[in-house]
Amino acid sequence: MSRESFRRTLRGKGPVSLKTHPSKKREGEILHIAKSPVVTMAPTTPIYDAVQMMAKEGFRRIPIANPGTKTLEGIVTATDIIDYLGGGKKFEIIQQKYGGNIFKAINEPIRLIMTKNVVSIKTSAKISEAIALMTEKNLGGLPVVDEENHVRAIITERDIANMFADRISDIKVSQLMSEKVVTALPTTTIFEVEKTVTTQGFRRLPIISDGKVVGIITTMDIIRFFGSGEVFTYLRSGTIVQVLNTPALKIATKNVATISPNADVGQAAKIMRDKDIGAVPVVVNDKIVGIITERDFFKIIE
Repeated sequence: MSRESFRRTLRGKGPVSLKTHPSKKREGEILHIAKSPVVTMAPTTPIYDAVQMMAKEGFRRIPIANPGTKTLEGIVTATDIIDYLGGGKKFEIIQQKYGGNIFKAINEPIRLIMTKNVVSIKTSAKISEAIALMTEKNLGGLPVVDEENHVRAIITERDIANMFADRISDIKVSQLMSEKVVTALPTTTIFEVEKTVTTQGFRRLPIISDGKVVGIITTMDIIRFFGSGEVFTYLRSGTIVQVLNTPALKIATKNVATISPNADVGQAAKIMRDKDIGAVPVVVNDKIVGIITERDFFKIIE
């Protein structure tokens, strides 16, 4: 079935309406599903404080704003943190500037690793505009700003996916899922996962043993790990190698929700919403055949 057929199906069944009430048009329909008020951080906030905030609240991204005016100045994501703490090019900063001393590095201000040229969207925008922008720029979320560039809210892939929960769309999971799944093994280390996340752009990896899903490791699992007291002790002593060589399975989610390729995508959205997760492995007879993520719901919305 073509994407246009998907959209016709959705319009015909009426599971998702992107239209807003006439009286609300000035405000913009985007604020109906975006999270507000939004937590922001000052550019001077220590990186480790951002790690702990993300770990505690489950935020995958935090807008960086002027503490007085709330004007948007940058954004930091879980992937930026992972890049810095061992995964990618930002890790070179620690090696070169601090000789590998992670404790000094995590007390640097967040502006060191934030993205400065932030892609944002106006409060007057439509949800479809946000989806188009996230798709074009390959982003998982956008700060929502007013005409003065003050941060008002944030809209994410999860907000979009949640619109489908409890709705029947007559579209099967098999029609949206990705069949090529990048996976990890029970022996894969956190460092190896970090490398895959930063170089290939995946935010989650199913962990496979004998063809079966035994866990799933996400960027947020790694953030929570770095934010834990046990790891902080290692970081304080300046040694990160031992931490990064921890098997990813140790910190992964073990009780993994899965779904059949024949299930309705509305059921997948419901699982994601109820469990507050961003992806569901697709299995047949306990063997993984694909994965459906929040981003896949973009395929069926104009």
